[in-house]
Amino acid sequence: MTRGAGLLLLLAAAGCAELSQAPPTPPPADLVQGSPDEGRGAILAAAAAFADRGRGLAGQPEATARAAAQLEFITTELGRDPRFAAMPDSVRREMLLARIELRDALGVAETVPSDQVVAALLAAARAIRAGDAARAAAALPAPLFRPGGAASVARLGEIGPLPQASIATTLAARQVERLDAESRWSGGQANETGGTQITTFGLGGNQGLGY
Repeated sequence: MTRGAGLLLLLAAAGCAELSQAPPTPPPADLVQGSPDEGRGAILAAAAAFADRGRGLAGQPEATARAAAQLEFITTELGRDPRFAAMPDSVRREMLLARIELRDALGVAETVPSDQVVAALLAAARAIRAGDAARAAAALPAPLFRPGGAASVARLGEIGPLPQASIATTLAARQVERLDAESRWSGGQANETGGTQITTFGLGGNQGLGY
């Protein structure tokens, strides 16, 4: 199987997994500190964190855990929150690719539910901030994270370049700014040419992606 074909299969599996998820529980209050809107706040915060391929996250395990949780949350919300119906399908695809890249770097299987990954990463971030190494390790257990425990906490501080995460979150942040400027949050789904295509968008509403 070629790399391109394999990647398409991964994207299809990721999208279909989103369709089968139950309605989410409210996100943790500390997903985006100081923001009353978790979705938009997470997009802007993640774009800043992953700027320049995530260079600023080097040696910052707490910040990496939080930024990873934000990217996970965003990717899922683009497929189940009607407010994001106007996001172009191209942004959704870039975010799915970013999640694949990030999960590979963190040692998380693509089949793990996103809400579970978000909760684990935020728990680790809280423990790291509190200086509780044992609790941080317990928040990232194997086989949810590979290799799990303290080794996975250490990996957060050595995440390495994440070019796709940088590209995807930057594009998403630009779309947030555009939708703010055009007051299109309650409108139809934007197509690839910038027009508006009215669609029904609910849980798992990625009709344009073929999932």
